[in-house]
Amino acid sequence: MDTIVITGAEGFFASRFVQYYRDKYNIIALNHRDLDICDQEKTIEKIIDISPKYLIHSAAISDTGKCENDPELSYAVNVNGTINITKGCAAAGAKLIYLSSDQIYNGNVEAGPYKEDCVVLPNTVYGRHKLEAENALCGIADDPVILRLTWLFSLPERNVKINSNIIWNLVKATLKGEKMTLPANEYRGITYVYDLISNFHKLLNLPKGIYNTGSENNLSTYEVGKVILENMGLGHRVEELLIKDTERYKENNRDLRICNKKLRDQKICFTDTEEAVSRCIGDFIL
Repeated sequence: MDTIVITGAEGFFASRFVQYYRDKYNIIALNHRDLDICDQEKTIEKIIDISPKYLIHSAAISDTGKCENDPELSYAVNVNGTINITKGCAAAGAKLIYLSSDQIYNGNVEAGPYKEDCVVLPNTVYGRHKLEAENALCGIADDPVILRLTWLFSLPERNVKINSNIIWNLVKATLKGEKMTLPANEYRGITYVYDLISNFHKLLNLPKGIYNTGSENNLSTYEVGKVILENMGLGHRVEELLIKDTERYKENNRDLRICNKKLRDQKICFTDTEEAVSRCIGDFIL
């Protein structure tokens, strides 16, 4: 049974990954109490001591507002922490799978969907630091796999973390009888977390490189909200529950759409966002 180390063990993705694959792999799940990735010496020693076949690096400060407000902390964790993890992988001979972000494309002026080899111009602290980490680890690790993830979503489950995501945010607003405002000029991939997790055993063995990972999507965020309500049997209440924001991003559409053809060429396929929403709601029988 192959050993996998996963950092950020209590996070939205990692906590579900551990449960899903606990019988297939020997998983060593590390949270911030187990390992301070900002401590280079201890990080390298820990990885050498475990000597895993794979290391999935999901630990990060992903709150974009927090990164803007505290760029030094973001740099320490999202850049230097990643470099420390990568050095540990190189020393232990472990294959690194780094979870990056589609936020790297936030700032590109041309319209998406974006391919991995396009010029990227991130305009947020988080996006710039994820890109810097990508570039740094490629000079340290021999065969890193970099996954540029889209926004992940799901619904609450026992004993695993829930994140702020479009489907859960809309469910909460609906239960409270509140309206939710969604932008009509924002376009981005939105991926069901279990579509990512169920494909992950294939992602582990990809050739080194950068891969856009997750659902493609040409719907606006407002249109995705409509799809969610329709799948919940609430399509007749769209005007009651949703506010269409046509002002935000009016001058320049926010476009983070990915092209995942590179993964399709590797026989790794994701449903589009509309189908992913339907699958998620079906799984939870809402």
